Amino acid sequence: MGQMVVVGATAALFLRGTNGGPWVLLALFVGVHAVLLAGVAALLTVTYLLGTLTRHGSPLTESPGRRCGWTLLVWVGGAALVGYGRAALGHLGFEPDRHPEVGHWLLGLGAALVAGLFTRSRQARIASAAAIALFVVVTVALRALG
Repeated sequence: MGQMVVVGATAALFLRGTNGGPWVLLALFVGVHAVLLAGVAALLTVTYLLGTLTRHGSPLTESPGRRCGWTLLVWVGGAALVGYGRAALGHLGFEPDRHPEVGHWLLGLGAALVAGLFTRSRQARIASAAAIALFVVVTVALRALG
């Protein structure tokens, strides 16, 4: 459970500071692609390090090789949930581009729920799977009604 909280909070807080300030200025000088690549590398590295610090939270974080796979699974799954969530919010009339902080918190939540799918705690795995399933079912139902 602690692994879920740490990953989700770190993701949301890490991404929160990426909307402006020095990142925009740096992008003007080195290019947007270089800044994005550096940001992705930093986020994956931080997540890998979090997996190292909480290595007993999941069977996938016990060895360095499996931890790399865990890191990619957490972010690919989290990003997929956020993409789906943004599309659902847009369909319901919410404009996610006008409120980028919502995307940060959604990505943090998505990453936390995916990390929860791989924890040792059976209750956390069930709760994460149920929350993801509920989210998908509710958004599909809302889209069908709308």
